[in-house]
Amino acid sequence: MVLEKKFKIFYLFIILLCITSIFYAFFVEFFLGYKPCILCKYQRVPYALGLIIGFFGFFKPSNTKICIYIFLTFLISMILSGYHVGIEQELYQSIFNCSDNNLNVLEKAKLLENLKLINPDCRNVNFAVFGVSLATINLILSFVISSVSYYLYSYAKN
Repeated sequence: MVLEKKFKIFYLFIILLCITSIFYAFFVEFFLGYKPCILCKYQRVPYALGLIIGFFGFFKPSNTKICIYIFLTFLISMILSGYHVGIEQELYQSIFNCSDNNLNVLEKAKLLENLKLINPDCRNVNFAVFGVSLATINLILSFVISSVSYYLYSYAKN
């Protein structure tokens, strides 16, 4: 019974964290006007998935396998954000096309229209909180959640 309560609190934390993270990403994009790169968009997917898994876990806290799904989801998030941070720090090149060839136009109207379609480069940090990129914050959060979920699962298993 005590273990179920701990899991329920953990899943509630996951739900709130995922909602806050997704809301904040959309706030930065749509209200503050910072266009995300393709990797920033990909990093939202594990949070949406974590939200769904968190709801399942909250209503079925006795099923400890759900904790493994949280672990795997945020492990993937950690890999994605770690990859993004490495690109930001110029440790390696991106395998994704983070820039467009939409500027190969000579007409002024088409050029202006194509400027709106260009995705930001993954190497550039356009928005930071206290000097830390959102990809770095995501890396830290994903590591902590993966570690805690793995600990909770192994604790419940014993």
